[in-house]
Amino acid sequence: MRDIEDVAEAFRTARGFGSSPLYSRLLTVVAEDEALLALAALTRHGQQPTFALFGAVHHLLLSGVPDPLAEYYPSVVGAAARPVDGDTGPAFARFCAAYSGPISSLLGTRLVQTNQVQRALVLRLGLALLRRTTPGPVCVVEVGCSAGLNLRADRYAYTVGGTPVGDRGSSVHIEVDVPNPGPLPDLDQLPEIADAVGIDLAPPDLTDVDDRAWLRALVWPENSHQAAQLQAAMAEAAADPPRVVAGNAIEVGPTVAATLPPGLPRLVVHTATRIHVPAEDRPAFDAAVAAFGVDGPMLHLALEDDQLVAPSGRPGCGLTATDEAGSRTVAVADGHLAWLEPLPAMNDVA
Repeated sequence: MRDIEDVAEAFRTARGFGSSPLYSRLLTVVAEDEALLALAALTRHGQQPTFALFGAVHHLLLSGVPDPLAEYYPSVVGAAARPVDGDTGPAFARFCAAYSGPISSLLGTRLVQTNQVQRALVLRLGLALLRRTTPGPVCVVEVGCSAGLNLRADRYAYTVGGTPVGDRGSSVHIEVDVPNPGPLPDLDQLPEIADAVGIDLAPPDLTDVDDRAWLRALVWPENSHQAAQLQAAMAEAAADPPRVVAGNAIEVGPTVAATLPPGLPRLVVHTATRIHVPAEDRPAFDAAVAAFGVDGPMLHLALEDDQLVAPSGRPGCGLTATDEAGSRTVAVADGHLAWLEPLPAMNDVA
């Protein structure tokens, strides 16, 4: 079991839940309730208890478990959902007490494996950056890829800063607010992909109903557009599954790297992955990512929780690019990629 005080601190200091009034309220509810903290402490080591507990409860409600708590979830009852009020916290606490067994089982067996399809833009952006200097084929690696949906970034449709790019006929459409797209590369100019592979601790099986349901439950209750986006991406990826290797990147990274064609440039991406790596393992994680550059030039893009402020004043996450010239922040973005503000340093990526 996790340390209770550490779990409480995770709920007290959690960021990025602004698009969910329900979860924003429940963060405080859990942080102040010993029974809820004890339940959340059953989350697997390295996983964020906030996402895990909320996902487990959401999973049960979406599966049809009848309870008054469902009235607060637009994902369950639609537009008739009750706004957050004084009864929200007690309803959540009662639900968790009544269904502590199934919740405990989910927390002990499931991982936080959100496939936020909007984040596919990071991978596409990386490909376009490589294309500026590399006309030939490249390799793509996503660490912490969940089901690998974002590995299909080259097949999706996008509207970026009002401009359509990508496969206009795709059933997956990603719209990102970019107030100043000037530093962005041409997102319609991508290199050939010689190989694409993802790594995940326990990749969800897109042919498995329960695995798909868990991925759906990790989408926040108010985010109906993201849920529809996820369903479309799962259907597209299930028809042509990407190559995903199961295992800890620290352990399987060298084996995966050895499968890539030597000498070819490689793009290595991870988004909201490192925060789920136990703190004591993060140096080894960083070394494993860097090792992908041993047999070929590497561009490493990471969208992690840097708590930065965009030029517009919006708080967000830093998008860091690392190449042979070093590391620098090339953009600040919403954690779910609803918006992205590129920085001048993006022009320096080589």
